[in-house]
Amino acid sequence: MSYARFGDDSDIYVYPHVGGGFECCACRLAELTPSIFTEGYEDHPLFGNVEPCENCHGVGCDHCMMPDNTRLNTRSEMIMHIEDHIKAGHKVPEYAIERLRQELEEEGEEKEPMFDDGYDGPVAIDFVKSTVKKLTDLFREES
Repeated sequence: MSYARFGDDSDIYVYPHVGGGFECCACRLAELTPSIFTEGYEDHPLFGNVEPCENCHGVGCDHCMMPDNTRLNTRSEMIMHIEDHIKAGHKVPEYAIERLRQELEEEGEEKEPMFDDGYDGPVAIDFVKSTVKKLTDLFREES
């Protein structure tokens, strides 16, 4: 379950990663990178079926560029990362840090991988596909 999701009260989407650790998806503190709509992804197992952007047809434009994900290993690192979002003026729900601190106290620093076959197993790939679709729809709506 995520710690925070994009919405009216949140500019961040932070969750425990299926491969272990924690991820800030489409992190606004990260560099912009070509999204799944740009060249080079045609044969990618996750993104190969996604239609190119109608504005640039896969070359890369403001609609196709998105922030990269930030992946961290420990709860303390993610707490500090979320605090950086707050310092940058991003909306962050209080419960995101509260939950991470509670888990840190109860479970320790690290989060183990969810799947024995790694983060690129069939269950993880379905999860990523649905997340990518949701984010793609969100970024297209904002553009």
